[in-house]
Amino acid sequence: MSLFADMIEYMSQTDIIHLFFPWVLVVAVTYGVLDKYEIFEDPTVDGAVSLAFSFLAMGGIYFFAPQGLFVNFGAALAFAAFVALGFMIVMAVAGIDVNDMTDQERSIPLIGGLAILGLGLIAAVVDTIELPEVQNPPDLIAMAQDILPPALLVVFVLAVIYITSKNTEE
Repeated sequence: MSLFADMIEYMSQTDIIHLFFPWVLVVAVTYGVLDKYEIFEDPTVDGAVSLAFSFLAMGGIYFFAPQGLFVNFGAALAFAAFVALGFMIVMAVAGIDVNDMTDQERSIPLIGGLAILGLGLIAAVVDTIELPEVQNPPDLIAMAQDILPPALLVVFVLAVIYITSKNTEE
């Protein structure tokens, strides 16, 4: 196994990925919001409040949320960012200037990323919730893995074709 894979496995076993990185994320976002809107007007108070809030948030997630929910949310967020960035790269390769697009057209990668994020969040919640057992349940996850990627690829290609053809007509 590579060094990077060993590192990720070690961090997963020691709960660094499950607790520490989400804690750092909550600290950073909370401090950023408090600093931007100047609620307390003192950076040290912003830091103390963001630290306290992040410890409370991680305690709540650790004790009450299903195991792995925050990590699944992070994975869904990464896939959403990947979709939006990939869409922008494909549009740049196709010769579309994002600055010449209207606001409505410019929001297409964001909508695609948010759709993937929503699907990922739904999958994360469904994966972590323990449902009562049913006799011969359909394998919905396998069905989604078989159907969803080709459908998303078709929608992606159609969106690129639409945007490319619309810009050449003008």
